[in-house]
Amino acid sequence: MVAKRKIDNNYKKYILTGVFSTLILVGYAQEEKKQPQKNEQASAQVDRTQPRVMDSIEVVREYRPILADAVKIRRTPDMKIDRATLAQELREIAASMYFARNNYKQPYHSPLPQRYPNASRDNIDNNRIGIIAYLAGEYERAASILSKVQPTDAFYQSSLIGLGNIALKNGDKQAALAAFQKAAQLNYDQEVKADGLFNYGKILYELDSVRDALQPLQEYIALNFKDQSSEQGKETTESRITQVLTGTSNFQAGVYLLESFKNREEKAEMIYQKVTYYRGMEFYNERAFENSISMFMRSEKVPFDPEMAALATYWKAEAMYEVRKYGEAVDNFSKFLQLPAARNTTVYNYANYALAYAAFRINRYNVAAQYFERFLASEEGSLDKKIRHDVIARLGDSYLSTRNYGRANEYYSRLIKEKAPNEDYALFQQGIIKGLQGDNEGKLNTLRAVVEQFPNSNYADDVAFEIPYLSFTTGDYESAISGLQQMIKRYPRSSYVPRALMTIGLVQYNNNDNEAAMATFQKVVEEYSTTSEAAQAMLSIENIYLDQGDATSYIHYATSNNIADLSVSEQDNLAFQAGRTLFARGQYGPAVEAINAYFDKFPKPRQEKHARYIRGVSLYHTGHPREALHDLNIILNDWTSQYTEQTLMTVAALYLSLKEYNEAIVHLKKLELNSDYKKNYGYAVTNLMICYYELGDFEQMENYVELIKNYDKASEAEIATAHLYSAKASLAKEDKATAMKELNLAALKGKSAASAEARYRVAMMQYENKEYSKAQKSAFDVIENMDEQDYWVAKSFILLADTYARKGDAVQARSTLESVIENYEGDDDIIPTAKARLQKLKK
Repeated sequence: MVAKRKIDNNYKKYILTGVFSTLILVGYAQEEKKQPQKNEQASAQVDRTQPRVMDSIEVVREYRPILADAVKIRRTPDMKIDRATLAQELREIAASMYFARNNYKQPYHSPLPQRYPNASRDNIDNNRIGIIAYLAGEYERAASILSKVQPTDAFYQSSLIGLGNIALKNGDKQAALAAFQKAAQLNYDQEVKADGLFNYGKILYELDSVRDALQPLQEYIALNFKDQSSEQGKETTESRITQVLTGTSNFQAGVYLLESFKNREEKAEMIYQKVTYYRGMEFYNERAFENSISMFMRSEKVPFDPEMAALATYWKAEAMYEVRKYGEAVDNFSKFLQLPAARNTTVYNYANYALAYAAFRINRYNVAAQYFERFLASEEGSLDKKIRHDVIARLGDSYLSTRNYGRANEYYSRLIKEKAPNEDYALFQQGIIKGLQGDNEGKLNTLRAVVEQFPNSNYADDVAFEIPYLSFTTGDYESAISGLQQMIKRYPRSSYVPRALMTIGLVQYNNNDNEAAMATFQKVVEEYSTTSEAAQAMLSIENIYLDQGDATSYIHYATSNNIADLSVSEQDNLAFQAGRTLFARGQYGPAVEAINAYFDKFPKPRQEKHARYIRGVSLYHTGHPREALHDLNIILNDWTSQYTEQTLMTVAALYLSLKEYNEAIVHLKKLELNSDYKKNYGYAVTNLMICYYELGDFEQMENYVELIKNYDKASEAEIATAHLYSAKASLAKEDKATAMKELNLAALKGKSAASAEARYRVAMMQYENKEYSKAQKSAFDVIENMDEQDYWVAKSFILLADTYARKGDAVQARSTLESVIENYEGDDDIIPTAKARLQKLKK
């Protein structure tokens, strides 16, 4: 019997159909891997005799502890800092750096005469001549002349600067010290005084009296920089040193100052460890956690004080927890606990508590339980009852999450026995455990006890949800709806409201009340758009529209629904999802409509490549290959797209269907030669062989025939196709012997379309040779052994009718043809050929 479905009349088209099915599945699967969804699309046809189930709705949810109750107690760093000592150390470092950066101030004559024209003529001349001699390197002569200047004016003060520098040249630092000190004490000229102060401080520094050098340096800065500020508001090394020396700085200025110097001495490194650590603590207390992490990391790198370095690691981990870098927090708390110096700190055991909480936040419940246990066993674990009760609750949660219900119950029971403030939470969790163990009656009784014993419990809304939800999971939908509606009415602000609405919507859907279900799901989307339930509701709305076959309404809803709380990216994804779903369901016409609407709403869509891919393939399936090529060629212009390989296959298949073989070759060659596309190599070379055959280039065709036969990963279908086209080429060259040999080889390669066609052509050659009995036998071989290849089965029935006619059995011939006409459905050449044969028999 001929199957009632459309069969192609051409093996090339068979290949196209097969590859497009693969393209759709592979392309969609690849996108699914990148953007995993919770649902697989429901069937378009729904059996109304069975309860309906939406895969997109989480009917049985995996229980997780109520994290709203799990709030880690934040510790505050100990800011008992000896700021005075640290500031003094920092000033000494700054002074040393400043003196090291700057040379001694040199004596000068001009512009003193302009400032003091009435000064003693002898002083002016001796100062001028002495400085000239000094600058010429005549130090003995210069000293003799400068010593003659009388102590009556600024020229004397300037001469002291010169005499001090001469003493330095001669290696007499004590004489230089005396000269600079005297110049610093005089007030004839403030600029010369400032130079004296600097030189006096610098020589004290060189004489290892840094602390004594601070006073003259501070006086120098007060004189020299009192009217100056950083250029254009930008801090410089000089301005930072000045801030530190004048006492107007903070730890941050100290950090910046020390970091201005690449090669710091050991003492400077020790100060750097301190100021970065203390600045990190300041940032932490200001809740500038990212900044504190940066400072603690810097402090760790110079561990001169091992205990401080350990504390830097601890507080860095605490800051990482605060910014939700829980994995990194776990690693750094663990690192801290392994440091020898950590045991000497007051936070050592609290690191167990903090590490456990960080692990708990990233669902590493076994690790969390281990470290909560360690903290509870420590001395600190018994001191603060608030922390202790919190740890016991989290231990119960950790064991619950690892399905160790016995241990979980032990810890919840401890809270109940001690009448802890979170006793109601513990009782609620015990009810949940009973449900997980299959004791629904025990769960109901325990949950009811929560609200009976603790009417003002924070978990009253949890109980109000769990009880009717249990009815839902056990199939008592009427009780579930009633209880959930009461819960929503009583606790309208509960976080359970969207989940309750989703459950109500699912019950309505299962009861075939699509209108009510639609309204419920839309309420979730519009009023709770930022929740995970809103995403589930959108999928449910999609299912309802598409189950009703109303793709147009769904497209309109998805592309026109501007949910206020959704970002542009989320709205973009919502609109795109309509086309994607329709495409996955094989509804290609509506998929094109949906993608068109998507581009209309978002002229610069975020998912342009995927949208064009969907529209291109859908246009092909709806009989618009030229329009399809427009979208697909745009994708091919970007060789970095994840859709490039599949698009190449699609475009090649389109050109094959259009019989534009040269264009097909261009794209197939790219698939053949690109090493990244090896998984589609067999497809490429097989279709290249077909293209060259159709173009009459039998030499190139034979090259690909041999390539396919020798390709170790070639499928049986591809090898059969190679033998088939080799036979066709031989027939074109009238080499029937070689053709028959190749056809027989193709016929042996499984049950592919190529094998079926080869067997049919063997029968046809026998018929043409008037070997009608052999032809009948070969036709029956196709009919009986190739039942999946409907087109070639139908062709074999027609050939069989021809053999009956040739052998004079017109009745059997007509019966065979009428059977084909009655049972075969399709728009190819089968029905017209059978009718023509039947008409010929009637004449």
